[in-house]
Amino acid sequence: MGKTFHKLFYHVVWSTYLREPIITEDIEKALYPYIAIKANQYNSKLLGIGGIENHIHLAITIPPAESVGDIVGKLKGSSSHHLNKDLAITENFAWQDGYGVSSFAEKDLYSVLNYIHNQKKHHREKNLNLAMETSDGE
Repeated sequence: MGKTFHKLFYHVVWSTYLREPIITEDIEKALYPYIAIKANQYNSKLLGIGGIENHIHLAITIPPAESVGDIVGKLKGSSSHHLNKDLAITENFAWQDGYGVSSFAEKDLYSVLNYIHNQKKHHREKNLNLAMETSDGE
């Protein structure tokens, strides 16, 4: 059987436990590359990641044979274990249960990545367009 062609884009958001502001700059530097590596190991591709002290956003492709919930669960679980046990950066890093996800079209990738990469600026300026304007102005 040949390879399956797919273009499935997801914008995923999840929060720290109790939305505690615990994603420091040091944690971010360890967390983001780790999530990219793990996504690849789970047959997914991280296209972008960003966030603030209490939550993160990801743009990710996940193949149709994989469950979005399973991949997100693996990324959350392995990343908190990595920070707490492997790196011992912290002892009590945890993610809140659940996550938010929406799919988006490839034509909106630039807008979604811009939104994700500018999370600190958006939150600082309280400029949170949750609908994320699409590239054609909708």
